[in-house]
Formats: sequence, C-alpha cells, structure tokens
Amino acid sequence: MKTILVLTDFSIRADNAAHYALKLAQKIKANLLVCNVFLEPSAQPMASQVSWPMETYETFEEDSINDVSELAGRLNKQLDKDVADGQFRPVIDQSSIAGFVANGLNEIVAAHHILMAVMSIHSTDNLSTFLLGNHAWEIIEKANCPVLLVPYQETFTGYRKIAFATDLADSDIDVLHSLSGFAKYLNSEILIAHVTAERSSDQEEQNLVKHFLKLVSSGINYSMIYYRAIYNAHITTGLQWLSQHSDIDMLVVIHHKRGFFQRLFAGSISQNLAQRPNIPLLIFPFPEEKGSLPVF
Repeated sequence: MKTILVLTDFSIRADNAAHYALKLAQKIKANLLVCNVFLEPSAQPMASQVSWPMETYETFEEDSINDVSELAGRLNKQLDKDVADGQFRPVIDQSSIAGFVANGLNEIVAAHHILMAVMSIHSTDNLSTFLLGNHAWEIIEKANCPVLLVPYQETFTGYRKIAFATDLADSDIDVLHSLSGFAKYLNSEILIAHVTAERSSDQEEQNLVKHFLKLVSSGINYSMIYYRAIYNAHITTGLQWLSQHSDIDMLVVIHHKRGFFQRLFAGSISQNLAQRPNIPLLIFPFPEEKGSLPVF
C-alpha cells in the first residue's frame, strides 16, 4: 500500500504538518507512517569525551516511542471525526529510529513504499529542532522520494493550481509524469513555469519550448497542463515572485544533487526556496534513471 512518511520532532510546526499530511493521505488514498528520528548519545556533540550510560539511550527511545504513539492517537481521533462509513481511512503506523534522519531516510522509503515525505520547516530563530537548517538541507539533498515542505499554520484544502518549475530538460518529463498522477487525485491544473532572463525572440529558446511541450503532449496523459514563461534574471527570485503574485497553491521543483563545494558555498534553488516557503513546496529528486520516481 502506498504510504506518506510524516517526519516529526513533536514541535507545533511539525504537528501542523502531520495533520496536513493526514488530510492529503485521505485525498490520495494513502496510509501514513509517522516517524521520529532521535539522536543516539554517541551522535551527540562531545559524545566521544563523555561516558553515556545505556539508560540515556533507553530514555531517548522510550520518550520517542511514547510521543509518536500520542501523535498517532490524536491523528486517529481526527479520522474518527472526519471519516464516514465506507470512506477511505488511512492506516497510521509509527516508527522511532535512532541516528540522523537524513541517513536513515532512504531505508525507510525503500521498506515502506513511500510516495513522499512530509515535514515542516522551522524559522531561522528556532534552534531547538532537528528539522532546522542543515538537517532539512540534508534531507532534501539525500532523499530518494519527493519531500513536501508545509508552511506553519497551512491548512490542506486541495490544490487548484500547481506550478511546476522546469528548465525544459527532457528528464523533467519523468517528474511531470509522476506529478500528473498526483494531480489527478486532486483535479489540479499544472502550470509549467519556465524562468527565462528576458523577453526574447531567440529562435533557440523558442525551439526549446516547442520541443518540451511536444514531449508533454505526447508523453503525459493529463489534459489540464499549461505553459507560462516567467521573465526574471534569477530563477529563485522568479519562482518566489510566482508563488507570491499568482493564484498557485503549490510550487514543485526538482533538486539536483551537488558536490561538496557547491553545497558549502551556495545552496541549491530548492534549498533557497525552502528557507521561507509561503506556499507548500514539493521537491522532487532528480530522476537518476527511468522509473525511479513514485507512481501515484
């Protein structure tokens, strides 16, 4: 059974994301796996210089299990209110894992047929939670499944229009194919958004657009797909403008994994957008091979 992974650190923001994911799961007929990754004592700063008793690990594990169970219980109570007889009801499983979330994420994805991971992202003034900063960036960098970032206090109401940001590469068709399967559950329009430096009659650019749209029409069995050029010198700025000044309900981008020095000196477009998303941001991993993306 297809499953949505909910990553939680038990903060208010993560709790909001969990309830958001529950509504989404009902809509696309998927189960939920609620997961907390707690740090092992050996993974803590200065751990090599400190003797940690086994009881410390057991306490961390017990607290995680209890807190995940409490969250799953509240989600099930919400389903009791929302789901009528005969309607689809997601099964809610739970997991507590020791280590770093980014390292164990793909093992979870492979073992549970994960469609996407859902998480909140914390503001830069909150330094207390594992989903902040480098942990979130590492998840985006390493994930083999789409990652949905949910802004705080966002309520799931469906997606009337989804913007798919693309540089018109042939490989983006695979992502659009996966996204169209998702959109069918929600009867969403998909806006193909291409950021280009300036209004131009450049024949090469026009040929690129025509070639991509031809691939869309021949390879994507979904009628509600449209194209729009966004004129801006910077891709991130152009996409931020689109999300703030149009009626889209979700922005979708593709994350290209980068080398060490690229990660060190400059974040990716997806990571820059993720810093302060004002609408839900769905980040697909670059499809390394055919058939590597989820089928909704």
